[in-house]
Amino acid sequence: MKAFLMYKDQDFDLKQTLPSNEDALMQDLELNTLLNAMALNDKFLFEIAKIAVLSGCNDLDTIRYRQDILKDCLKNPDVVRQIYQIPIEALKNRHRGWLGVFSNYPTAILTGAVDMMQMFVSLLQKLKNIADEHANKFESEGFTAFFAMIKKELDDEYFARVQDHLKRLKFNGGVLLSAELGAGNEGKNYILRKTPDQEKWTKRIFTKKNPIYSFSIHPRDDAGARAFGELRDRGINLVANALAQSADHIDSFFKMLRIELAFYMGCLNLY
Repeated sequence: MKAFLMYKDQDFDLKQTLPSNEDALMQDLELNTLLNAMALNDKFLFEIAKIAVLSGCNDLDTIRYRQDILKDCLKNPDVVRQIYQIPIEALKNRHRGWLGVFSNYPTAILTGAVDMMQMFVSLLQKLKNIADEHANKFESEGFTAFFAMIKKELDDEYFARVQDHLKRLKFNGGVLLSAELGAGNEGKNYILRKTPDQEKWTKRIFTKKNPIYSFSIHPRDDAGARAFGELRDRGINLVANALAQSADHIDSFFKMLRIELAFYMGCLNLY
């Protein structure tokens, strides 16, 4: 997902090279007066406005593209401010926790990623609701494409599928793994398997089945518990990293949405 609210087909680059005479421009044009009016004491808005103003733009299509988006912002300031609050809420929530995604342990990574994704999904749902309710009020190419992307990417099927995956990944019924025996009878090729649904479990209970060889770990067997935990981590390692990458993708979308909307928030403040 891409916001594309500063350019038609690329993200706004915060690391772009600013003019070598940046300080002179700031002083000669008294740009601090302009930027402070845009920022209203918000350091983030100040920095985004500064980069956008100093980096300049000589492409007429891009200038018209932004001007049309700004017209939509001026016509719908409350809606734009609602959208801007969503990535801010994501940032605040992310700072409160979910440090598990930075862990070296698959179980911690998975737990953190599930919680983070759950938070992100609720915010994406909020964004979709805004799109459903207010998209017809916007006319610019930028916002029209933005809302069309939201409706396409975040349909009801997407939310249902994600919620189902997140529910399964909490492993409330335990973790189902398969493995093979390697050299010295050590386990290899650990694969996480989808837990059978309730109907299949019921069928298994009342269906004649082959003998099952199993063992139990004594509650006080700490070494056994650690070994079992290591086996569990091997099985969920790939899915833990995959989910963490998915959460990172959505996090990147929210970060860029905040960056690109910040310029227009500054324009609204200035107006």
